[in-house]
Amino acid sequence: MGKETSQWGKDVRKAAIDKDMTLKQLAESIGYSYATVSSVINGRYSNASVQTIAEKINGVLGTKGMPERIDTPSDEWCQCVKIELVKKKMSVNQLAEKLNVSRDRLSLVINGRMMNEKIVDAVSGLLEIKMSAVPSGDN
Repeated sequence: MGKETSQWGKDVRKAAIDKDMTLKQLAESIGYSYATVSSVINGRYSNASVQTIAEKINGVLGTKGMPERIDTPSDEWCQCVKIELVKKKMSVNQLAEKLNVSRDRLSLVINGRMMNEKIVDAVSGLLEIKMSAVPSGDN
């Protein structure tokens, strides 16, 4: 499921090329890891600091705009999962084992950092969560 690069991401890559700068050099110049900077540019990074990182990138490269917000499960769904885990006295490790997924990937989903519909559906089914994980409204 390839995600199309956002216009901001394309602008950043072009500006880096125009300045004869690699993404690794860009990352070093703003004090973040290459992996983090690459994730922000590619729209895969969902963290409170994404705006700060994007602003620093824009400052170095002279680009404008912000990365598009990536899809993540709703806060309400994530909260519901955590409540059900406590009710069922189940750890994240146990849930990951039952679903046959990596603990790290599961943790990203149930903490609202990444959307993975297969994992969301499996978690909802196993924990009997009826609520939709898709945030309502326009985010």
